[in-house]
Amino acid sequence: MRFAAGPPEGPSLAEQAAGRSTAELVAARTDEAQRLMDAGMAVMVRRGTSSRATVAEIVKEAGLSNQAFYRHFAGKDDLVAAIIDAGARRLVSYAAHHMATFDDPLDQVRAWVGAVLSQGTDPKVAEPTRALTWSRNALAADHETSARQAESLVWALLEAPLEALGRPHPRQDAYLIGRLVFGVLTEVLWSDEPTTNDELEFVTDFCLGAVTNQADRI
Repeated sequence: MRFAAGPPEGPSLAEQAAGRSTAELVAARTDEAQRLMDAGMAVMVRRGTSSRATVAEIVKEAGLSNQAFYRHFAGKDDLVAAIIDAGARRLVSYAAHHMATFDDPLDQVRAWVGAVLSQGTDPKVAEPTRALTWSRNALAADHETSARQAESLVWALLEAPLEALGRPHPRQDAYLIGRLVFGVLTEVLWSDEPTTNDELEFVTDFCLGAVTNQADRI
């Protein structure tokens, strides 16, 4: 005798339908936010360092509406902070990839410094970095804090090699090296003269010299 099928397991059909709908909505909203961020970056690069992008320009570039913009961002500062965060995360991936090609922790630190400074020496990267840095200068304090936190993701990569070098305070060392190198990056971005390889090598050697001193001399 064939009995009826057993009761279904898991969520109901209505719950499954709602789940699919929610997933599709999340994907659509994520795509919408990314379009606005890409558009914001494009407008900032086009404007350079003369004036800030407007919401009207950004939504026109993205092919979206003001309503779509404010669905994701409270204002331009929110958008700039989100672009800075995304850029920092891309730089983390880029720097980590370069560091992973070396086993020696000193070489890893050297690779990190080179990866960060390349944001100012590679023309394709320098232009958007310069435009974003200029827009960042107008951020309100709370959004500037978010930008600093995003940067900390990048210099956190230094903690492991610094610990491997026997540094007693790798997090503090990573912070100081990070602040130094990001400061140099800003100088490179705004310099009237091209930065030489010797100048870049000096920065790297300075950082390496600082972390290879004996701990009892600090």
